[in-house]
Amino acid sequence: MSSKTVRTLYRLFLRQARALERQGLQELPIRAPVNLEAWMGGPQHEWAPPRDEFYLQSFKRLVPWAAQAFESLRLLADQVALDEATSSCTTEGVHVEVSTAHMGSQADLDPLYDEDDSGAPEKHYWTYRIRVSNVGSETVQLLARHWIISDPQGTVVAEVPKGSRGVVGCTPLIKPGDCFQYYSGTDLETPGGSMRGSFQMAVVDPKKPHTEWLRTFDAEVAPFPFIMPGSSRSGGSSGSSSGSGGGR
Repeated sequence: MSSKTVRTLYRLFLRQARALERQGLQELPIRAPVNLEAWMGGPQHEWAPPRDEFYLQSFKRLVPWAAQAFESLRLLADQVALDEATSSCTTEGVHVEVSTAHMGSQADLDPLYDEDDSGAPEKHYWTYRIRVSNVGSETVQLLARHWIISDPQGTVVAEVPKGSRGVVGCTPLIKPGDCFQYYSGTDLETPGGSMRGSFQMAVVDPKKPHTEWLRTFDAEVAPFPFIMPGSSRSGGSSGSSSGSGGGR
């Protein structure tokens, strides 16, 4: 969804809200739509529900549509937040997209955790989804990885050395048009941070994919943020930090 579409949707909602304000309406009674076909079929008359019952019946008829509208707004907000927590980059036909989500603090996830007893700063945990797509014309293999984890001030707190074999135990062959996706995670001792790195890739001979590399290169993984719920990418956190270096 483009930013233009998002702005258009918000403007439509705001326009209707302002129209209500201009009319001085403090409350908006919910009424069933006028039946456009009733008059065309000849004179129509009937005993109808009293006002309050009419409003209630109308509301019940329209509730599914109202619920769908609110769900659409929620989904739109979720997509905006997810976009802030996503990075993407393309190198030599390999497109890498990473999206992150906060899983919770140590106190949230460990019922036995006691900050007073541990003597160490409370950790925050994030998971991330990585999609490695082959948008080029050659078959490639993901051989190894390199990760650098930083705190909100940009200080490196952990590193997975370049050349660390595979990802989640795999060294996948990725043909043109295919995508390899996996999940992993890490922790920090501050409510925020970022991670960046690269994948060591090989262009392979499709006829001998496991024995012959035509060339190797590094596919960049653009920096992706670890954001706390309710905060934004532009607003950083402060404090010292350390990471587990557990990115895979």
